[in-house]
Amino acid sequence: MQAIRYRTGLDRTTFKPLVGWAHVQQSIAVIWTTRLLTRVMRLSFGSDVRSWLAEDLTPETAIGIYDELVTAVHTHEPEYRIRDLQFVSLSREGGLGLKHGGIYYPEGRLGNYTIAQPVAASLPLAAREGWYRRNAVLGVGTTGRTAT
Repeated sequence: MQAIRYRTGLDRTTFKPLVGWAHVQQSIAVIWTTRLLTRVMRLSFGSDVRSWLAEDLTPETAIGIYDELVTAVHTHEPEYRIRDLQFVSLSREGGLGLKHGGIYYPEGRLGNYTIAQPVAASLPLAAREGWYRRNAVLGVGTTGRTAT
């Protein structure tokens, strides 16, 4: 029996090692919170979910958000396939998040889909929105440099 080759990387905030599903969760958050056309040489990376967040949450809007998120993850994350996606309330103030579940393929990036594990997680829809709001008041741009 051959050992499973899990993907490894670093946590974006703590720089601690991430292995396997934890790394995929971070990748999903990056995909969902990165706007399209913002990455140099990877203009198609990310999702356009922010354009939907200004709308009232109607069935049509919900389907559009679902479509955007599932398409983005299936396009850019070969180790995860979403099977279940639902909106959840994350705070009393109305913070909207997503509970998602699906199949994790530890070697999906290598084209091996024979090893499959069911997984589930929750993520906020706008993970960095509070940072932008806080720093806009301070005059800090998205690059982290003080505006002149």
